[in-house]
Amino acid sequence: MGSLLDGLITLSAWEIAFVYGAYLLGFYIRGAFGFGSNMPIVLLTTWVLGPHHTVLLVSMTAVMSQLHLLPQGIRTADWRVVVPVAPALIAGTAVGTWLLIRLRPEGLTVVMGALIVTIVLMDRLHVVQRLSRRFDLRSPGMVISLAGSSGLFGTVSGGGGIYFLVGYLRLVCPDPARLRSTNLVLSGSFIAFRILLLSAASLITLELMTEALVLMPAVFLGTWLGTRFFRTSSPERFYGALQALLLAAALALLAKGLVALAT
Repeated sequence: MGSLLDGLITLSAWEIAFVYGAYLLGFYIRGAFGFGSNMPIVLLTTWVLGPHHTVLLVSMTAVMSQLHLLPQGIRTADWRVVVPVAPALIAGTAVGTWLLIRLRPEGLTVVMGALIVTIVLMDRLHVVQRLSRRFDLRSPGMVISLAGSSGLFGTVSGGGGIYFLVGYLRLVCPDPARLRSTNLVLSGSFIAFRILLLSAASLITLELMTEALVLMPAVFLGTWLGTRFFRTSSPERFYGALQALLLAAALALLAKGLVALAT
């Protein structure tokens, strides 16, 4: 695993610019919606950094940025939603981290692409909302299933732990500001626990932390721009276009992984 962490210094100028652009876009999305930075970053930077390096770097960068955003969420989050969801989300994260460590790069690329396609399609087709017509999503069993699956899939795909939960959270947090704050708290719990597990596996290195620090200007600028967008604009149309782009990028990543496995 350590050989994958070659460092940003080995990249060409355009590759560094590409990584910076991906992080700027990702954290613009997080600033606007309170979640969602990891998925576009993973889909873009895997082509340059490789799957394991990508997931480790985005995890380290996300936890650094969460220190800045978390106070906004703590003040106004819906804690009646956070308390039952967080334990199952953390348990799924533990299983996902175990799988992440053991998958080979080619296999991880395929899994990442397939999971992100599934997550985006589920959100796009409103699968959770459709389920809510037949099942009580607020029941303990459904909450545990959704949160645990979100932690597992989010960790293995590197796409964050909230995308799979976003349909459920929209149902229980209809107010956009309260939804954003609750997203911030839950994603913060997911990211912090994932970093603890990766540290225990000796995968959080000084080089990785240095790379994350180098990316902080893109993180804070993107977050600031996204927060302004959330306060002054209606984000629904932007979110729809984002879903379409994420789906196309995930399909491309899936094809890349399948080609690598075939050869």
